Amino acid sequence: MTELFSDDLRQLSGAFQARKRPLSVQVEFAENDGSLQTREGPVTYRRGDAILTGVEGERWPVSRKRFEATYQPSETSGVYSKKPAIVWAYVAPSPLDVALPDDRGHLHAAPGDVIVQYAPGDQAVVGASIFAQTYERLPENTGATGEPPA
Repeated sequence: MTELFSDDLRQLSGAFQARKRPLSVQVEFAENDGSLQTREGPVTYRRGDAILTGVEGERWPVSRKRFEATYQPSETSGVYSKKPAIVWAYVAPSPLDVALPDDRGHLHAAPGDVIVQYAPGDQAVVGASIFAQTYERLPENTGATGEPPA
């Protein structure tokens, strides 16, 4: 498998912007350090990190710092939703590996999976069917707010 050759998806031909839909996810917090086998590969987590369950029953860990910055609680205990955010995305044309920040692991993208970039050097892999359910592809020439430039 080939390692993704860019730590900034904005530089890749075919990259596009998308907005995460504010869907609810189940969340539990890790009581100990560990590793979770995700659909895309094993990911390590630390005590206190969030472990989320998504729309297709998929599970993945999120560092506590990122979780608190990007998710908001709902009125139901243990249920959170993603705060509105614009990300860069790129559809994998062939099998690719994506290194996670802080040596948390490597994710494996199959052709058609979507690599999502939260910030340069901070990327994840989202299966194509999950991406279609949880993200909205934005029109070209969309600004950082998700709106076309004036």
